[in-house]
Amino acid sequence: MSVFKHIRFWIPILILLAMIIGSYLVPVLNPDFLESGPAYMKDEETGRVTAAPVYSISEMPPLGSDKLGRNLFIILLAGAKYTLLSAIVIALLRMTGGFITGVLYAFLPRWIRTGAKGLLDTFNFIPLAIVVYILLYPLQLAFAGGSLPSFRFLMIEVIMIALIVIPSLGMYVGQGMHDFLKQDFISASRTMGAGRFHLIRKHLWPYFSRQSIVLFSEQLAQTLLLLVQLGILHITLGGLITENFGVMEFIPQYFSVTNEWAATMSINIQQVFNKPMLLLAPLLFFAVSIYCVNQISSVLRQVLIEGQAVKAGSVEKGGRGQAALSKQSVEDFQFTAGRERDHRETV
Repeated sequence: MSVFKHIRFWIPILILLAMIIGSYLVPVLNPDFLESGPAYMKDEETGRVTAAPVYSISEMPPLGSDKLGRNLFIILLAGAKYTLLSAIVIALLRMTGGFITGVLYAFLPRWIRTGAKGLLDTFNFIPLAIVVYILLYPLQLAFAGGSLPSFRFLMIEVIMIALIVIPSLGMYVGQGMHDFLKQDFISASRTMGAGRFHLIRKHLWPYFSRQSIVLFSEQLAQTLLLLVQLGILHITLGGLITENFGVMEFIPQYFSVTNEWAATMSINIQQVFNKPMLLLAPLLFFAVSIYCVNQISSVLRQVLIEGQAVKAGSVEKGGRGQAALSKQSVEDFQFTAGRERDHRETV
């Protein structure tokens, strides 16, 4: 595939891989990275204390420290595997469930499809973050109370965040499949005796596989964005441990087991005006990751859907046969892609 020759495809992938690999290397190279950092810094000449946590960027490069004096960059890098790998698993579950639901939707009778479409369209106007928050908040309380292990909570969160999108995603994919099944060669196959299993295996799967690669990258970016929103609501992957530091009143302080990016945001969100870097640092990691995923999605869409070929690092139009095939693919999938973008903008 010509997509592998595009530098805009490889650079974002290498950045994401570097984050994930670095996340596994941090505990090996620095086993004590979770321990509290220096309680203060002092001038070597005068011996006077010059700084205390939270340290600034100049005092502890490159991103400063958290409230415990730990290097914030190392903490965020260590948590990258939880954020990125969980987002990848969520996107895969969404695509798998979306394909299965889409196939079922495509072969439903017309009156059932009409009713299901009207019902599922209403979910486009409900923010997913609010729905997921309502579903996961009781589990967060169970985790904070010690009755739910962190890893099990993380698995439940991954499954729940994936399932909440599958019905609407399956409807859009299924509508695209249904329109594709109206093609003349599909009608000819049915006339010759082709059953539903044959149509799925020989026609729908080859048609969907190309589109699914692009949709997967789009779902990955949407998942990362949803994790940011959930982090603001104190719903994070692996859960937050709540401790009371008040004497006369309840003053909660949050701690994370995984140190994933949304958890780091939740822990430090109250310091947004005093120490904005505590919130901007994880947002920077999210922004870089989402930008990389969007670049990958852009290249995949150009090559796989719009039919553009890659030569010497530049994008050029393919031949007539390829352009004609790609044009047909775009027309076939135009409804699904358009509705998916509308759904993403609503979220």
